[in-house]
Amino acid sequence: MDILVDAGPGKNVLYGLERALPKMDKYIDLVVVSHPHADHYGGLGHILSGYEVGAVAWNGSGSSEELSAIIGKAEEKGIPVIRFFAGSSIRSEGLNIEIVYPPRGTEEKILAGNDGSLVLFAELGEMGGLFAGDIARKAEPLVSAVKFPKLDFLKIPHHGSDSSSSYALISAANPSVAVLSVGKNSYGLPDGAVLERFSSFGIPVFRTDKEKGIKIGNDGGELIIKSLE
Repeated sequence: MDILVDAGPGKNVLYGLERALPKMDKYIDLVVVSHPHADHYGGLGHILSGYEVGAVAWNGSGSSEELSAIIGKAEEKGIPVIRFFAGSSIRSEGLNIEIVYPPRGTEEKILAGNDGSLVLFAELGEMGGLFAGDIARKAEPLVSAVKFPKLDFLKIPHHGSDSSSSYALISAANPSVAVLSVGKNSYGLPDGAVLERFSSFGIPVFRTDKEKGIKIGNDGGELIIKSLE
């Protein structure tokens, strides 16, 4: 089962998929858009044009006219569009995905921003990971209160911004490794304080601005991490 969490910006996501998937694999079972910011949904239109998609999931925020239009195109193509919130889940062939945030009834003004990001806990066989979107100080305490089993990896929230990755979240997640999605930017990301926090826990950080792509797998209980060329 192929699941894509966030698709942006632009066509960059297509290049990533070409490295991650077999050449002839043009079907994605589920595309999840964590929140309505273009760096997380900007490539969704290209995905819908270049791949067959089984379903699209989002947090339901209508704050972005562009994203709403793309969601409308998905519906026109007959692709099911699902609204996720805490308590939603997916189970299929050894895969278990639980949505741990945001709770049902979250205000639109929160869903429209970083703190409205969908947070996914995923288990595939013996491997487990947490995809934390762009959550920041308002959402992190709620996510930190969740009792997670031992995580193999954490997708660091908000591209390594100092508004996220509190000691409480890192301690609650306690991943074996952390993955940082970041590229060239004018915001000073990742913030040095964030990297120091992970270092203080002895958690290695793998960065997409240092590698073209990062592949994480599990072989008989041993965590395998590879760079995608």
